[in-house]
Amino acid sequence: MTPGAVESMLALHDDRGGRAIEAVSEGRVKQYQDFTVVVGHEDEYVVEDGGCTCKDTAYNLDPENPNDRCWHVLAVAIAERIGEVDHHEMWYSEVREFL
Repeated sequence: MTPGAVESMLALHDDRGGRAIEAVSEGRVKQYQDFTVVVGHEDEYVVEDGGCTCKDTAYNLDPENPNDRCWHVLAVAIAERIGEVDHHEMWYSEVREFL
């Protein structure tokens, strides 16, 4: 990401933006055949159709506000835009069985 893009992300999304940038830079956005997953520090979160399985999305965010998104959703958007999604030719549901 360019410095200007980083500044914009942080200005618009504060800590969530910073965590999203960190996840992308560490290669923690994974695309499987069935889901896109962001690897967090304690769990993995499924991001699908602009939504996420995390508690932040469930309890803290306004679903009507398109700028109010968890850092997992932001990370997927960033990774897709800059071509940093880690693609896997397998089903996440199969991978999840091993975890």
